Amino acid sequence: MTRRRQVIAPAAAAIAALAGPLRAEPARHLRVSVDGVVPFAAWDQVAGPGLGGSLTVAVAIAPTIDVTGRVGAIGHLPVDGAVATTQIVEAPILGGARYRAAELGTATGFVFGEVGMVAVRTTVSIGSVRDHDSAVRFASAVGGGVGFGRVDVRIAAWLADLGDLDHGVGATLSIGCDVVRW
Repeated sequence: MTRRRQVIAPAAAAIAALAGPLRAEPARHLRVSVDGVVPFAAWDQVAGPGLGGSLTVAVAIAPTIDVTGRVGAIGHLPVDGAVATTQIVEAPILGGARYRAAELGTATGFVFGEVGMVAVRTTVSIGSVRDHDSAVRFASAVGGGVGFGRVDVRIAAWLADLGDLDHGVGATLSIGCDVVRW
């Protein structure tokens, strides 16, 4: 009997150790966020503050690292210039990674980086005449935040046009909530 107990006890402990992490945290998350953007530098001359939303899928590839994919839409307030009024709408499609750097109780600190494309539609109005232009640009977001269970708050540098950093630099604030975990 003692030999059987010597074999069963370590085997049961190994099975419990393997099964434990599978139940602790779901490997995939679908998050809905409200995103705000404040343009800087020369970009604020053609784009006002923006507000929109995004949908993010995060897949855990290690205990502290998630791979992410995000799509969204952000509408910017119009900017009145000396001659023309401009208004910009952005639709980012980004992928990246998120690293959970620290935990304190239910709060989790993280850093993240994303890179991808952003479709931009610019409307220029002079009097009653309007014209539209669309472009697709390389974009990136780099920042950090704090998560509280299903809710997180992110702050990032938003590089809306990596080809012309004078005309596409801003800051973002995002508040998101996991709507599905599996």
